Amino acid sequence: MKPVPVSLPALAALALAPALTGADAGLSDEQTRFFERKIRPVLVEKCYDCHSASAKKVKGGLVLDTKDGTLNGGDNGPAVVPGNIDDSLLIAAIRYGNKDMEMPPKGKLPDSVIADFETWVKMGAPDPRTGPTVADANTASAQWQKKEIDVAAGRSFWAFQPPKSSPTPTVKNTSWPKCDIDRFILARMEEKGLQPVADAGRLELLRRVTFDLTGLPPTPDLIQVYMKDTSPDAFARVVDNLLASERFGEYWGRHWLDVARYGESAGRDATCSTPSPGGTAIGSLMPSTETCPTTSL
Repeated sequence: MKPVPVSLPALAALALAPALTGADAGLSDEQTRFFERKIRPVLVEKCYDCHSASAKKVKGGLVLDTKDGTLNGGDNGPAVVPGNIDDSLLIAAIRYGNKDMEMPPKGKLPDSVIADFETWVKMGAPDPRTGPTVADANTASAQWQKKEIDVAAGRSFWAFQPPKSSPTPTVKNTSWPKCDIDRFILARMEEKGLQPVADAGRLELLRRVTFDLTGLPPTPDLIQVYMKDTSPDAFARVVDNLLASERFGEYWGRHWLDVARYGESAGRDATCSTPSPGGTAIGSLMPSTETCPTTSL
């Protein structure tokens, strides 16, 4: 017998058929959405550890990871009676009305969540789950967990607030700050009982700036010249020289290579010659050490 060819989309449709029929088992999209967004996530997070097929020990004979288990209940009777919140033991448990039956045991659910469960039971406890168990409740629930955009809350985000002037804080260590930014930093440190570390020595500072700008340690000659230079602008002169050096261009030119999408070939099986130096590694390094407008790259 010749094998019958089956397309991947067809296989995917067959694989998803059980899950899709669960959401379509006489329930409206609104009912399914309510369960998946407000009920199932709470069951997964707060109840499945003790009341599911995956629990190490099912307590009270109650499993809540299936529709049948939720309706049939456990040792004390049905957990949910559709349309009747007074006879639904699950509602009584999450309300903490009975000290011998409080769920979840680690703490009462928020009032808004309890109200969601009451609404769910009143609307007939619509439950799209089918089959004996649900293999991955989080994945199934995620299909309906569409985050709504709260425009009003978004406007309150700090990045959308107009800038405002803040008074410069007063600090105890007045000798350390060199500008207002330092004072803001120091004020927060002093609130925490912290003090700034001592300034780096000249050699440490030289090593830091050469590594930052060239990716290399300072040469012995540079160290000797800098340590002998006691003028106030000695460090500024070192920075200027490093910025003008070819090493700086080589080190930072790698960023231009990424921006220019530099590559040794045109991709795939084509290897084309580059007509201008701007598309080569050398061309990408030139702007780092020469005055070159970005429009000329």
